[in-house]
Amino acid sequence: MKRLTLLGLASVLAPLLAGCPIYDDADSHFCDAEDCGPGISDGCEEPADCGINETCGEDNACHIGDCTSWGCSDGFECVIADDLTASCVAGSSGAGGSGGGGSGGGDSGAVYCGNPDDCAEGETCAPDGTCQPGSCDETLAGGEPLGCIHGYVCEGDETAATCVPATPAACGADVDCAGLGADYLCVSGVCTAPQDQCFDQTQCPANDKCVEGKCTPACSDDADCPSSYRCDATLGICSQPAQPCVITDDCGGPSAVCVDGACVPRSDGPTCPEGDVWVENGCIPSQSSNFVCGEDGAQDVCAPGSICLHHSCYISCDQPNPNACDSQSPSLSECRTVETFSGVHQVCGSSENLGGECDPEKPCAEGSVCVDGFCR
Repeated sequence: MKRLTLLGLASVLAPLLAGCPIYDDADSHFCDAEDCGPGISDGCEEPADCGINETCGEDNACHIGDCTSWGCSDGFECVIADDLTASCVAGSSGAGGSGGGGSGGGDSGAVYCGNPDDCAEGETCAPDGTCQPGSCDETLAGGEPLGCIHGYVCEGDETAATCVPATPAACGADVDCAGLGADYLCVSGVCTAPQDQCFDQTQCPANDKCVEGKCTPACSDDADCPSSYRCDATLGICSQPAQPCVITDDCGGPSAVCVDGACVPRSDGPTCPEGDVWVENGCIPSQSSNFVCGEDGAQDVCAPGSICLHHSCYISCDQPNPNACDSQSPSLSECRTVETFSGVHQVCGSSENLGGECDPEKPCAEGSVCVDGFCR
């Protein structure tokens, strides 16, 4: 299938379609570092020397995050409270970072989890985010069932009750969507059909790129990335885990969850910071597209003379407007044939911006990645 790029309409339509650029091969969109981290700040000797949401680590430097990741300075130990928050308190050496010293789910023997697959057979990922022996319907001392961590419900009979996703389409990685059909991907924690994945950067936030159907933060170095990821400088995207993992317990404490191979901040129940989305009790940057229109092939939805293709608006040069491109800029001056889910269409473009190398239904060769319609 030929790849489409987003085209502007004629000047009379500009107010409706402003900000819808054409494909190009330039890596001109990079993240604002304002919300990025973590990083080492000034030296410190005790917690009071650091700012809000920072920890005085065992290296005597202030870090964004808690002591489960950075440990504590000499004379303090990392203690996890009943609400699973971790902080450095006056005590002993600054080893920290082990998740020990607390009560409830934070004792040193705790195995942390974000989803049922994080726990061993015969165990349940309990509401407190730890793996507990027994099935989810097992009765506790107070008479209530053990239950499941947020986002999961206990289903099954007395001999085989297990925690399953509360939402059938929920997922943590692409492999979870394999049974739904070809090219379904896990986008923002939901199995998503190819026609509802991003096709180019114009369908993503300004500081993102469209990577294999998912909006992904762009970068030029690690400082541009969310704290859980590192920059792949070759592709210009934040795709490498800062702390790789297989299960949540690999992340070393109650404040992080393993999502698709990366340790990410644990959510507060269903709640994540603005711009992030909940996935298996972790918070990751939203991967969802921003679509302009809904029905592929629909005419005049955005404005007279437009056509909706791939959830974006284009100038149509199909009959009865075969000369619609004549008055456009050079980048939109050719009436070109493109193919989408709804069939074959004629739209204004040029050989440089219309008909790219890849999209969610036309993948790149093995070893390459589709970034904004180009195989890299």
